Amino acid sequence: MSLTVRRLTEEPGSDEFEEGYRGVNTVWMVLRRTDLVGFSSRIFRVEPDGHTPVHAHDRGHVATVIRGICRVECGSEVEEVGEGCIVTIPSSAAHRFSNPGRERLVLLVMNLHADPSKTVKAVSEPTIGCEGP
Repeated sequence: MSLTVRRLTEEPGSDEFEEGYRGVNTVWMVLRRTDLVGFSSRIFRVEPDGHTPVHAHDRGHVATVIRGICRVECGSEVEEVGEGCIVTIPSSAAHRFSNPGRERLVLLVMNLHADPSKTVKAVSEPTIGCEGP
């Protein structure tokens, strides 16, 4: 086994060109793990005025704002959150992440695929994990 270190500042990532994306670059955190089929993680680097499309899917997200300000739209709820905030998006909820700030937003997004046999901890979690920016 060998330790691998990757520097986010040196990762080129991939620009997202699909419909609804604007100014978003993605870096996959876990490159290949067949034993983690229920989990994936990536960094979204979102330029000012950039955003993901409004979309929904069968997996939930936990997103952490690493740098900048993130506007989170989830159903009819809209919140602006800053660095260090943790946001939980439930599965099947229409949502979008955008950058209303003047600097690049860096957002760690973890995808949690449903598998009730793999509960880590049973806690009651708020939808938004902290106050605004």
